[in-house]
Amino acid sequence: MSVIEYVIDGLERWLEVERECGARSIEVDRSLLVATNAPEKPKARQGASAAAETPAVQITEAPEPSPSSASSGDSATSGVYDFVFIHDKPLTEKGTEMMAKIVGAMGKTPDTAPVVVAPTLPRAKVYVVLGFMALRKHFPGLRGEPGMWLKTSDGKNILIAYSPAFFERFATVTETVQKKKIEMWTSLKVLMQRLKGGIYG
Repeated sequence: MSVIEYVIDGLERWLEVERECGARSIEVDRSLLVATNAPEKPKARQGASAAAETPAVQITEAPEPSPSSASSGDSATSGVYDFVFIHDKPLTEKGTEMMAKIVGAMGKTPDTAPVVVAPTLPRAKVYVVLGFMALRKHFPGLRGEPGMWLKTSDGKNILIAYSPAFFERFATVTETVQKKKIEMWTSLKVLMQRLKGGIYG
């Protein structure tokens, strides 16, 4: 995969989440960016199917990232994730699909931004806690609401977000549910901006 295709894949995943949240209505015309002598990309990798091919990983043991996986994102510190998602239990199939879209849109892969359910957490600059139950399980002394930033006594940076299970409870996407999705995605964009700005090293 060429650099331009890698960038456009990430952009497509980002825009797909933006459209799902109702924040954007933009389409990417990949044909405008492909050189005439470049081999045609297989259709299975284009559009929304690109995110579907990369399911979110659920870790039962919490491994430390290898230097190659940690440095493949924006992390400059070997062996430390930029961020990990924390949940209280394994995700459902729909929850896994949702997290795959989010991880892809954030320019990460399941290896560089995993969903962790194990009690022992890997080292990360930021821990994105998915829902109240996950917060209670992993950080029992803390309280907060989605969108809040917290810091533990031992220096862990925490962003609280909605659990995928929260959205699965609704059969239809109402205006209120749509608003919650936008709030979650906005808070994750703030996380990416903070990491890009070097706030967390």
